[in-house]
Amino acid sequence: MNFKQFGNHSAFVLVGIIILFLFNNSCKHDGIPADQMQQIFYADVEPIFTSCVDCHKGSSAEGGYDFSTYEKIINTGGIVKGDAAKSKAYKAMISTFQVMPPNNPLTTGQRTLIWVWIEQGANNTPAE
Repeated sequence: MNFKQFGNHSAFVLVGIIILFLFNNSCKHDGIPADQMQQIFYADVEPIFTSCVDCHKGSSAEGGYDFSTYEKIINTGGIVKGDAAKSKAYKAMISTFQVMPPNNPLTTGQRTLIWVWIEQGANNTPAE
């Protein structure tokens, strides 16, 4: 056996183990659950949805999603109250394939605000 070759292989194995260790998420941060954040209501996210109404309003709304009012967002907007991951509107906003809105993608802060709103139940007002 060629020990020099063994040494090179050992170095590659060692580097590989170090890389795996560095990329292992041993220090996992789960984030703050939405129910522990300040309560968000439709009035807080309504200005964000105004950037959607150029394409998503009325009878000619793209994909049938109408974001012109709270009721239409809930009924046609693909929002699953309490579950942003299942909400088609939210998934479109965070998509890397076709970001919505296409000409003016939402900021991370705007997407986060909508995520919190949906996760908290997509409430219209505090009375709900």
